[in-house]
Amino acid sequence: MLSRSLATTILMSTLTSAATPTYANPPIWESWSQMQPQRGEFAPSRAGVLQPRLQLATYSQPSIAISPVETGLRDLARSLEGKALWERQAPLGSNIVNKTLMETIQQLLYWRGDWFPATLRQQFELIPLTAQQAKTGHFTGYYTPILTGSRTRTPQFRVPIYREPQGNLSRLSHADIANGALANKNLEVAWVEDPYMLYMAQVQGSAQIRFTDGTASTLDYAGNNGKDFRPVSSYLQAKGYNIGSMTHENVGRWLREHPDIMHEALLSNPRYIFFHETQGLPQTASGTSVIPGHTVAVDSRYIPHGSVLLAELPRVNSQGKKVDGTEWRLLFAQDHGRAIQGKGRFDLYTGVGNSAESAAYAISGMHRAFLLVRKSG
Repeated sequence: MLSRSLATTILMSTLTSAATPTYANPPIWESWSQMQPQRGEFAPSRAGVLQPRLQLATYSQPSIAISPVETGLRDLARSLEGKALWERQAPLGSNIVNKTLMETIQQLLYWRGDWFPATLRQQFELIPLTAQQAKTGHFTGYYTPILTGSRTRTPQFRVPIYREPQGNLSRLSHADIANGALANKNLEVAWVEDPYMLYMAQVQGSAQIRFTDGTASTLDYAGNNGKDFRPVSSYLQAKGYNIGSMTHENVGRWLREHPDIMHEALLSNPRYIFFHETQGLPQTASGTSVIPGHTVAVDSRYIPHGSVLLAELPRVNSQGKKVDGTEWRLLFAQDHGRAIQGKGRFDLYTGVGNSAESAAYAISGMHRAFLLVRKSG
């Protein structure tokens, strides 16, 4: 069996000498690649499963700006670098060896053409990825909400955000945590005013928090209490409350207008998410930072992490609204989540803030998607 050092050799010349490709169909979401932030509860379980990485000078960030596509390809290379070349990661799906995934990345770094299927077929196999009994894949979006908070408890900011505790405390019920079971244990990361926005951060798996002292941080997923996730919207529907559209924005507005129902509704979700504070981008399950408009959560039993997908998605503007037409985009299989199950199920990271939330709704639906694999021979 070839050693993992040979995996590095495959990409060495590419990452040191390949020029930045010319992109005929530039990503419309590039303007969102600022301080951002999974992968939602649709969120990732970011357990550390990767082997230690080699420290390669070839993977250092170049001094010139590079496109999100090139960044993503290099990130995929990093995530594969510590794995055996002949390992297969998707037993229920394509079951492609890591060597082939890395060679696909290499060819894409050299690619000079556009991202249309007819052009890519010159050098790549396009393997259809479809939902069961459908000709397209089921896409949803996840994003990073923005919270306002305080580093200390105040009369206004009274809702705590906790880091993950040790031992049995990490398995406490949501109700126990809400009733103060973790209080005074030096576990508070921050305090917020709006409990529904904290719920949204837990659903999405990350948040950007802007503190009253003028500083800002990213709250990234650190763990959960091991309980099942149950949407608050399901509770409201079961109770027969007539609130209209079940969008997050509308549910939040209605609950704020009915504070007597807010507490019981939020506690109807048994799952509790813990966070840790960071100044960097939120991390995916592959150990790389999210890339807005390109990072996608997949079921890695069917689609291996480290693979490149091609999808036809609705075009959105900088406000996250649909505009005319569709665009073919390269997506990077870097993340996973409990709700993302099956060969044709995808959750695309759309960015941070209200425009990213709108984009998550805009791209949701059934769309064509392919797994890109370099042609042999």
